Amino acid sequence: MCGIAGVISREPVDLPTLTRGADAMRHRGPDSRGIEQRGNASLIFQRLAIIDLSPSGNQPMCNENGDVWIVFNGEIYDFKHLRAELEKKHQFRSKSDTEILIHGYEEWGLDGLLQRVHGMFAFAIWNERTQELSVARDRFGKKPLYYSQFDGGLAFASTLNTLLELLPSRPAIDPIAMDEYLIYQAVPAPRTIYRGVSMLRPAHCATWKIGADLSERRYWRLSYADKKERSEQDLLEELNTLLRSAVERRLVSDVPLGAFLSGGVDSSLIVSIMSDLGAGPVEAVVVGFENPEFDERPYARTVAKNWGAHLHEHVMPSDEIQRLPKIVWHYGQPLADVSIVPTYAVARAAKEHVTVVLNGDGGDEAFAGYARPVVARASQAFRRMVPSMVRPAAAMLVSRAGKKGRMLAGAATRSARDAFVYDRGLRSLRRSLYSERFMSELHQSDPDRHYADVWDSADGPTDADRALHGDLVSYLPDQLLTKMDVSTMAHSLEARSPLLDTHLVEFAATIPASQLTRNFRTKHLLKRLAERYVPREVIYRRKRGFVMPASTWLRRDLAGTVRTLLTSKTSNDRGLFRPEGVRTLVDEHESGRRDWGNQLWTLMVLEIWQRIFVDKTLDPDQPLAALSPDGR
Repeated sequence: MCGIAGVISREPVDLPTLTRGADAMRHRGPDSRGIEQRGNASLIFQRLAIIDLSPSGNQPMCNENGDVWIVFNGEIYDFKHLRAELEKKHQFRSKSDTEILIHGYEEWGLDGLLQRVHGMFAFAIWNERTQELSVARDRFGKKPLYYSQFDGGLAFASTLNTLLELLPSRPAIDPIAMDEYLIYQAVPAPRTIYRGVSMLRPAHCATWKIGADLSERRYWRLSYADKKERSEQDLLEELNTLLRSAVERRLVSDVPLGAFLSGGVDSSLIVSIMSDLGAGPVEAVVVGFENPEFDERPYARTVAKNWGAHLHEHVMPSDEIQRLPKIVWHYGQPLADVSIVPTYAVARAAKEHVTVVLNGDGGDEAFAGYARPVVARASQAFRRMVPSMVRPAAAMLVSRAGKKGRMLAGAATRSARDAFVYDRGLRSLRRSLYSERFMSELHQSDPDRHYADVWDSADGPTDADRALHGDLVSYLPDQLLTKMDVSTMAHSLEARSPLLDTHLVEFAATIPASQLTRNFRTKHLLKRLAERYVPREVIYRRKRGFVMPASTWLRRDLAGTVRTLLTSKTSNDRGLFRPEGVRTLVDEHESGRRDWGNQLWTLMVLEIWQRIFVDKTLDPDQPLAALSPDGR
């Protein structure tokens, strides 16, 4: 696990510039640094040593002839199998997984290599013979890769902060990307907050030569079209086999390995299987809250006791929010998921005990853990059975049945596509909150375009399948996997996700939605499997999610900070928002008349990001409280 970067340009880049780029991502790989300059190509590598801790595993790494070079971030879980095949024709100098990418590229080409490797990765290969750069990113987007073309050159990096150091000039802010952030609370790939800077999309690769345009293409696509009817017992047996194999593949490590254990179904299942495979006693880490409403440590204790895991309990410090400027800095662009704070805390806690952690990411997206696919399935049945003329009245009755009833009523009276494009972030406030200047810069861009395109690209036979696909290719990589990568790598910690194993997710996509959500219950099959490993009181309880009480904090402890940031002259002078509109949100939330916590958090993260990266008046190492009380 590492940080990678590089520049290919008409003129060689000076060493001080490359060093600044490396310094900006040192946290991703503090064990060693490599800078290799090959004519007009410069490659940068910061190593977090996980497999083959010797200098032989250092990068940039080359082939036997020294004319093919690679920088690689991630882990290839099937590398031993591929190495055995490649050793027949190629000489290996290390025991790392990096070399199979070099020799696999030589043997099979880029596309052939990508069809064979499974893992989490972002890599760049510079071929001196052809003067061609090849880059690729893993199927689900666990590892990041940003890039930008300039004056006949190209720069790429694991982080935006490093990329900015390598570019010849500072790129401008993209107002459409800012609008998308305010709506989706993350900037969807391939766009970034900067004009002319892109993020390589998951399951994509690209090739480039000096003076030519980047040629990007998708090398893998998950299909939901091929459904296979099987008994639930057969499904559970295959699911069990695939998940155990996925966990076992991710136990290979030459450094201490453990797991996040939140007390939820997914992480509890992973820790239980790790223990059952003999990887125990598992070093498990949980961070709880002093407020019992948000604290899941009791459930983590139950699982740990059941399997004899070593549970390391931590309580999120009451002043953790003071680290928000540093957290925002690590992302390089705004991301408004409120759990960026506790996730940063649990990663820091885990690093005290291990260097590699397994987690439960992907369980909700692959196995229908959210309400959206369940509601999509129910609303499709509702529209099929209830005549259109009586749907409004029927929907009104259904809406009285709690939150899911309201979701179903809303979805059932609209098309499934419109229901997927739900109200989020500042979407419904754009006209009343955005300034005239900001709106004019958006050129009438459609705030729903991204989710609509995601829906249209799905190939599943039902609305539930399309909803599953939508979350897997948008919310998961743009927000959740970005959050996990940034939070863990900020503390030089590697995170692995067994539930996002390619074979496992491809299997899940063949399961009919009616079996994934039997009796309209979220994550039905995964919970049934979990019954073999996890106590029932942990499985069948109310889902909480790893979040902090943001609305309450913004109304109480952080009320002064919110007002200082969002109603200050500094903020108003940006001309993005109508001051009276922002002030209304602050006033109504502080008084308790309305809950605008989600929206205010989104605005606060954006303002902190701008003070760090645009104004450069806020040192990210300073606490949040360091902001001037007079709002400047």
